[in-house]
Amino acid sequence: MLQEAVEQIEKTAKSVVNEIHTALPGKIVSFDSVKCVATVQPLGRYVMSDGKSLEYPAITEAPVVFPFSQSAGAGIGFPVKAGDGCLIILSEVELDQWRSGAKSEGSLRFDLTNAIAIPGLLRSGGGAVVKACAMNAVVVSAGGSEIVVSGSGITISGNLMVQGNIDCTGSISGG
Repeated sequence: MLQEAVEQIEKTAKSVVNEIHTALPGKIVSFDSVKCVATVQPLGRYVMSDGKSLEYPAITEAPVVFPFSQSAGAGIGFPVKAGDGCLIILSEVELDQWRSGAKSEGSLRFDLTNAIAIPGLLRSGGGAVVKACAMNAVVVSAGGSEIVVSGSGITISGNLMVQGNIDCTGSISGG
């Protein structure tokens, strides 16, 4: 009798926990750079309590995270394209108040409708990641151009175009 009660409690707890979504790997379906929102497709399958599995639905209007400080106006922007990997985080609270200031009407904790996408989830390290780790540096690459910031200085590969003034307190040499 006690064993049956323990098994039922365990089954109920697992059922409840299985309904809490926190983070999922996904891919970008589309990206609106003006609104900074994406449609994302979670990868994997949702397993229901009866053992059946379903594909996750696409999630629309997911805010996309970029390293950026709005108050300072400083940050990094990069292209986000369909097919790019992303990490989908499911907010513990509804995003209504954050998005528009409106009070939340429901209780959609950890719900797919409150997803936030972080682009850049990679299946394996790319050239820039491998180089950054090998050199203990920050590597920014786009096409054939690259900026490497390391303890020994900054190296720019590719064409350099400057719009504006250049001030120099050291020497300049060219080759």
